Amino acid sequence: MPEVSLAELRAHVAAVRGPQFRLPARFAASLDDYRPDPAYPGQAEALTRVRAMLDPEPPRRRLFRRAPDSTPRGLYLDGPPGVGKTHLMAAAFNSASEPRLFVTFDELSAAAGTLGMSGLSRLLANQRLVCIDEIDLRDPANIMLLVSLLRAMLAGSPRIIATANADPLGSSNSALTGDDFRREVGEIASAFTILRVDGVDRRLTLGNRQRGRRGGEPRCLRVTWEQLLQFLIATHPMYDAAWLDQVDTIEVDRVDVLDDVDHALRFVRFIDRVYDRDVALVAQGPIPAPDAILRPLIGDRRFVLHVARCRSRLIELLGANALEERAAD
Repeated sequence: MPEVSLAELRAHVAAVRGPQFRLPARFAASLDDYRPDPAYPGQAEALTRVRAMLDPEPPRRRLFRRAPDSTPRGLYLDGPPGVGKTHLMAAAFNSASEPRLFVTFDELSAAAGTLGMSGLSRLLANQRLVCIDEIDLRDPANIMLLVSLLRAMLAGSPRIIATANADPLGSSNSALTGDDFRREVGEIASAFTILRVDGVDRRLTLGNRQRGRRGGEPRCLRVTWEQLLQFLIATHPMYDAAWLDQVDTIEVDRVDVLDDVDHALRFVRFIDRVYDRDVALVAQGPIPAPDAILRPLIGDRRFVLHVARCRSRLIELLGANALEERAAD
């Protein structure tokens, strides 16, 4: 298996210009692939709503002015991790006409600091479809950024599909809901259909599927835990997609517990992007339970969704058995 070094990845990142807003390789999804669980009616409704969002027929020129189209420009899906929200959004992206854009909210935040708000707003406003995954409404700065970008998009041409993860336990103290979205974005919410999508985390039943095979001989990055953490600290999050697209497998000598909030959040971001880019993650030795790895975030309501999402994705990436065995120690 060919190896990729950290030095090569640093050089690649240095040569990249601009954000890498593109659909991750793992999402070769179609709407026909989505199987709504009849026990959760919101899944079937979400599928219907997503289909309705796709490339509506443009209005024909008329001699007389007609009433404006009252169909919502946006669709906001919230619910626990693993119920298929991102699958639906990726399937919509795959079915839509260009220009289109798929981005996580974390990537938007990173790009705002480098492109500037005016440049980012213009980019978003000129799309036919904008898909925004994993919106986070817990930070006032995030809310201000989201409101500004939504205003720019609604002043432009795109339809918008957005997702947000709610606490799988459904706690009213920690779950993001459609009411949170309405409250935080104000009158902008009237442009959205807001839908709750509940269900069972599908990753718990899928287990750890084979990942990191994109054709050709797989490329492997072998690092120590310390090297990985230092690389994540030194690399701007806007370039995560760029360097992860250069590897198929990441082998780490171990996974250890994290000792501060900054390191834990960087690890959550890393797991999100590894999962999105369909990179295989292999760790040697016993693996701590997700809640042990993310100990600095546990109990802080600001990070409930980060922990829930990371826990779900680690189960698929590293395997439920290994994590459960260490959790029982």
